[in-house]
Amino acid sequence: MFTTDTAQSWKPWEKIVFRFLFLFLGFYLLNYELVFISFDFNFFDVLSKIYGSVAQPLYWLDTHFYHTGYDPKFHQAVPGDNHFGVVFYFTVIIICTLSVIVWSVIDRHKTEYNKLNYWFRLYVRYMVALIMFGYGIDKLIPVQMSYPGVTELLTPIGDQGLFSTVWNFIGASPGYEIFTGICEVIGSLLLIFRRTYVFGSLFMCTILCNVVALNIFYNIPVKLYSSLLLVCVLLLLLPYAYKLIQFFFYGRSVSLAEKYYKFERSWKKYLVIILGIGIPVAGVLNDLSHVNKRYQENQVNSKRQKLYDVTYFVTSDTLPPLLTDTLRWKRFALAYKNSAVIYSMQDKADYYDCDIDTVKHTYTLHNDVDTSTWNIFHYSNPQKNVLQLSGTWKGSDVNILMNEVSIDSMTLNKEKLIFLQD
Repeated sequence: MFTTDTAQSWKPWEKIVFRFLFLFLGFYLLNYELVFISFDFNFFDVLSKIYGSVAQPLYWLDTHFYHTGYDPKFHQAVPGDNHFGVVFYFTVIIICTLSVIVWSVIDRHKTEYNKLNYWFRLYVRYMVALIMFGYGIDKLIPVQMSYPGVTELLTPIGDQGLFSTVWNFIGASPGYEIFTGICEVIGSLLLIFRRTYVFGSLFMCTILCNVVALNIFYNIPVKLYSSLLLVCVLLLLLPYAYKLIQFFFYGRSVSLAEKYYKFERSWKKYLVIILGIGIPVAGVLNDLSHVNKRYQENQVNSKRQKLYDVTYFVTSDTLPPLLTDTLRWKRFALAYKNSAVIYSMQDKADYYDCDIDTVKHTYTLHNDVDTSTWNIFHYSNPQKNVLQLSGTWKGSDVNILMNEVSIDSMTLNKEKLIFLQD
């Protein structure tokens, strides 16, 4: 399919399939990269408004044709593994199909698309390489799956979702995450060069098969995006499928060489070279800058984490704490990004934003905008690694004394790599 033999005319169905893939995958990759870089350059809110402008037309289409249950009042207007994504890409498929019909009529005498196919495949290679390079850097500098924080470490595995389970599983071993990042970066680089991109496509195919499987079976919400990336890589391999089968399964000698095209005018050649080098280099530098910034922020937040065991929780009564007590705390944790977690006697976790005032010596815990519900505690440190809070909690005056527990004392944090296990 999509033969590299320039002397051979394409079959009618090949031309139709190519036209559809050219339009659909071309749009999909451009849209994906636009979403991808919107986070780095802080214009995702603007992009969301653009998607939101088509929410009502898509809602009408869903109400009358698709019937997926999409409702812009409740569903976010960003394409992904969601209702909006389904109706958005259904509509894109319909538009592409209608465009293919018009294209086929207008271009009915065309016998082949060898040159357009060459440049389209080059576009697919570069776009997949850029996208996967970004994911690779996120793992090479381990920020995509950060090391489990104190709240994740205290959450029983039975209380975690599949998404959290795989995120913590990978994040708990930075070495493994770095290894997967190296693989994705190498695969991306192999895709860029003409002499290596077939092997790079095979290499990237194995990586993306694993990624798609993880996303599907662990409910990670990028199933659609990753699956279409895999389709793009399979498209790159498709013209070589027969030759690869002959080589791997029959041990026959094959040639993977293909005709490549050059621009006759030098300014076009230099423009492509500049774009082909400049865009990837700019993307690499941008990815490195943002990922390094996130890594530094994670390191700062990680050092801020603290865990306390409650030793005394004094209220107006003098009763000893019971497991059925809904007032008293069992643990108190300071987690990432100015947040705190209170663990009840039943080990139920309640999450709060935590504002610490070092001048007034107060902790302010809140989880809504109603300031009347905010809890203000005065804090002190009677001894090293001891925290004392006093204030009002659930209508009762409380005095809480807590001892700090070393997070590094947890088994997962203490365990080192072991090569000899007897």
